[in-house]
Amino acid sequence: MRTYRSLGDLPLGGPRRAVAIGSFDGVHVGHRAVMATVRDLAAEHGLTSMVITFDPHPIAVLRPDLKVLALTRLEHKAELIAATGVDELLVLPFTKAFARIRAERFVDMLASPPIAAEIVVVGDNFRFGAGGAGTTDMMRSYGRNRGLRVVTPGMVNAADDKPVSSTRVRRLISEGRVGEVRDMLTRPHAVVGEVVHGDERGRAMGLPTANLEMADDTAVPGRGVYAGRARVRGTWYPAAVNVGFAPTFREAGERGTIRIEAFLLDYDGPEIYGDMVRLEFLERLRDEKRFDSTEALVAQIRHDVDETRRIALEHGAGGAG
Repeated sequence: MRTYRSLGDLPLGGPRRAVAIGSFDGVHVGHRAVMATVRDLAAEHGLTSMVITFDPHPIAVLRPDLKVLALTRLEHKAELIAATGVDELLVLPFTKAFARIRAERFVDMLASPPIAAEIVVVGDNFRFGAGGAGTTDMMRSYGRNRGLRVVTPGMVNAADDKPVSSTRVRRLISEGRVGEVRDMLTRPHAVVGEVVHGDERGRAMGLPTANLEMADDTAVPGRGVYAGRARVRGTWYPAAVNVGFAPTFREAGERGTIRIEAFLLDYDGPEIYGDMVRLEFLERLRDEKRFDSTEALVAQIRHDVDETRRIALEHGAGGAG
């Protein structure tokens, strides 16, 4: 997949295209359906398939007060989009100036070189242009004069027959319901963070953990203990993960900054401080709780580790690989 980081990167004499447009945060099953549609239509009509997305997320620019949490960083999103088999990815920088483009001008941009789209695939609720004035119906009627065909695939529902959306995925993640999210994403939810120094309490207990620091707008699961796996220096390891305040080591009712601490099963390599680690959440094990003693906490963690290994094996992530 060829990736372009701005409109100016596209060659002027490029091919005619079928284009899918959206934020595609999370690249969930609904997004994949849109991308499969554009890929198949491009093949059917002899066009090049392209996905257009935005960075940062439009809401982060238009309504920063809403603090939308990112399900996927751009690098991971690009990997997931490439896996759908489309030919090209265009990342448009989303700025306040870009947000002021009139809806008609946006459609003109799609139909004209260097994008030169003949087919546009968007969700039925896609809005665009200054003030969100542009709708799929407007794009369809206005684009018809520019030789532009607009296709809107139907919504994709989850197992409960409710529509899959990035908003819904974010909510479930915040509630710790990572098992349900895995089905909507067709993979575990993942975060990426830098390994930083912590209090080293885990090391003192014989259970050293990797403390991850990540961007403030990352969609982190709600407080609790999870079975997961971590990619460290190119290798995956099962990981028992705590998201929370470590209440056993705090005064009753005291809270601090949410931490993500991962105990890497089977890892015996060098220190990884400063490394970037991708952490996937497979299943929620339990709530985070305060223990009466360090011994009781260690016993529970060892049980969590056993459960993590069992779950990792069920998911084909049972050992380094």
